This record gives sequence, C-alpha cells and structure tokens, in this order.
Amino acid sequence: MLRRRAPNPELAGHPFRRTLPAHVLRPLPMFEPEVEAAMKALQLPEGVRSPPVDPRRITRQDVMDFLLAYCACFLAVSVFIF
Repeated sequence: MLRRRAPNPELAGHPFRRTLPAHVLRPLPMFEPEVEAAMKALQLPEGVRSPPVDPRRITRQDVMDFLLAYCACFLAVSVFIF
C-alpha cells in the first residue's frame, strides 16, 4: 500500500505531522462558499455601514435566548469552581 505524505516532510515540523497525508496539511478556506455568496450579495460601497440595531425590535425570544445562554454559562463556571 502506498502512503501519501506531506508535500515537504522536512517542513512539516513534528514527526507526527510528517506522517500525515498531503490533503490534511492543505490550508483551509477563509470562509465557507455560502458565506462568501452572502457577503458578495450584500456588497456595500466603501464607507457605508449597515443600519444600527433598533432596540425596539428585540423580541421576547431574543431575551429568552440570552438568559438561557447566560444561565448555562453561569452554571458551567459555578460547577467548575466548586
């Protein structure tokens, strides 16, 4: 069986990384294709910012989600400390 290795094993650094296949060490994309498409669709001219968030548009569900996340984090930290 033929094992594919890193393109330049000497530059791979750690001995374990030298044994990895080349496709594992390739650079990852900055953004996913869906994110790039959405960013391209919303391309704003230079210096133009998106409108600020209107506090009157915060819904009850937004508050509930925030409280759920806050309580979960508080509980996790409390359990970790004690």
